Amino acid sequence: MSNNIKLSIEILPVELFHYILDNLDIETIIFSVRHVCRLFRSFVNSYSRYILNLTSISKSNLYLLCRLINPHNIISLTLSNEERTSNQIDLFISLVRLRQFTRLHSITLIDINEYQLNFILKRINLKLLTSFSFNIKRYDDRRIKTTNSFLTSIISQSNFRKMEFNLTTDRLWKTSWPFNCSIEYLIVNEDITMDNLIKILQCSPHLYKIILKQKFSKIINNISQISTLPICFRQLTSLTIEKLDMNTDALESFLLLTPSLVYLKLIGGQHMFDGKRWEQFIEINLPKLEKFEFYFDYWDPVKKTLTDLELIIASFRTPFWIEHKKWFVTCACDIKRSTIVYLYSMPICKSFLTYEIELQKNSLSTYSNIIDNHQFIQNDVNYLSLILSKALADYIQDKEATTNQLLFPKVTKVSIEFYEEWPLLSLQSLSIFINISQIVHMTLRSYYFSEYNQNVFIGIRNFIEQAQNLSSLIIQTGLYRYKLNLAIDNIHSIIPNHVKHLGIPINTIEQIQMILDRCNQLTTIKFDVRLTKFSEEIIKWFTDNTIDSTCSKGYKMVCVWIGTKKTQSTEISVDHKRMKFC
Repeated sequence: MSNNIKLSIEILPVELFHYILDNLDIETIIFSVRHVCRLFRSFVNSYSRYILNLTSISKSNLYLLCRLINPHNIISLTLSNEERTSNQIDLFISLVRLRQFTRLHSITLIDINEYQLNFILKRINLKLLTSFSFNIKRYDDRRIKTTNSFLTSIISQSNFRKMEFNLTTDRLWKTSWPFNCSIEYLIVNEDITMDNLIKILQCSPHLYKIILKQKFSKIINNISQISTLPICFRQLTSLTIEKLDMNTDALESFLLLTPSLVYLKLIGGQHMFDGKRWEQFIEINLPKLEKFEFYFDYWDPVKKTLTDLELIIASFRTPFWIEHKKWFVTCACDIKRSTIVYLYSMPICKSFLTYEIELQKNSLSTYSNIIDNHQFIQNDVNYLSLILSKALADYIQDKEATTNQLLFPKVTKVSIEFYEEWPLLSLQSLSIFINISQIVHMTLRSYYFSEYNQNVFIGIRNFIEQAQNLSSLIIQTGLYRYKLNLAIDNIHSIIPNHVKHLGIPINTIEQIQMILDRCNQLTTIKFDVRLTKFSEEIIKWFTDNTIDSTCSKGYKMVCVWIGTKKTQSTEISVDHKRMKFC
């Protein structure tokens, strides 16, 4: 390579720079990259693949983004009226001209009111949409025909591929689903009947993937009729049922309609522990199945022993499971304290996991070479719940010397519950489970904060400070006024100054300003309050001391999407003339 070749950012092709921007969020692009230099500014200005997700944005940044970004360059838009960003959709509509969003391929609308849905869909180009996700928070029966017309128009487009929705059963039934619909991927959050599901499948020859998030019992109706239906949906190759609450017979009747499944995932609380029955059904009715993931937890009134667990796991130790499919299974039960039996494929297919030590002690697996079951669960869990009990402390002390890798390396959300006897060891010891520096969301929960000394809170604060990427912190106490008074200063002392979203108890109005001064990057704050009158005082404080804050009141809480702080004018009037201090 010639020494004369000059490696410089100035010769970087704009296409390569835009590819880099594809991997950054929009706030980083606009508020950081854009200000590096003139060249970067020009690259950013010519970028045309913005993904605008406003679910956790500050109000001030929302105003700036709406002013700085050309709507023609946005290809994906996510708006939310959720608790954090109450009434965001109306605000966004007031700040932009929706007709200028001419290149939108994907839209996600969370907790939207039906009139807002109609307003938006009327003003954008539906023909370009490939993905549409929405859930309606408030329906308006006067708009039924209009909503149905828009939905029919969207799903009738030849390039439409993915849809996620929660829509009442009667609304869904009235929606005209076109024949030969091009949709490939469907996520249903609630309120779909078997009749509606069959109608969609019959009209969608390319629909290969479905995720059902509602209770399965609400989908299945007239199960005896389903088993005799002369229909079969061979286009479906991937199926996920996240709330399985029907027996094996009902599930099998449903699965008979989907003989081409390659992937099947089941999560639920039913007794489906017969490995031999699963083996026979799959061999006969699901011959193409390559990946089978499940997580079953079943309450049995009869107390279990390790012998009982061995009988369950034995049916999953056949050549079909271990040699042919290589599907490995674990059966576990907290024999001392519970009769709930857990049966799950490995790695665990749930993103959220409550880590229970007794389950680890009383578990059996079909994989004989397992040294530590964590090698199967570590990569799929991104939200971990830990209960800081003596059993956990003993386990950590036993494992610290022998564990040389993280047990859950992909966790970004953690919930930690403190028991009365804590501290039993340093919170730094939790680093055998998680990479603390990559935690984005943290929940701390305890009924005993009022009983801890200051050293405990110093340890908690030091632990939180290691979470350099933490953006959301929720502290839950459950304490009533007297005990909360004893602990409130210590609780507030652990709040890091870089957090953007905060959930915190308070008991005086003066604490609001103290928290805002401490956390100057706060976007939203949720106050845990016990009295309705105090809720009104909090709302009044933000009305009096901030501009354009949005407050929403719920059960024992007030959530605030923070606007800008009011500042005292530096101008005074002298002899009817203005004098400004520099």
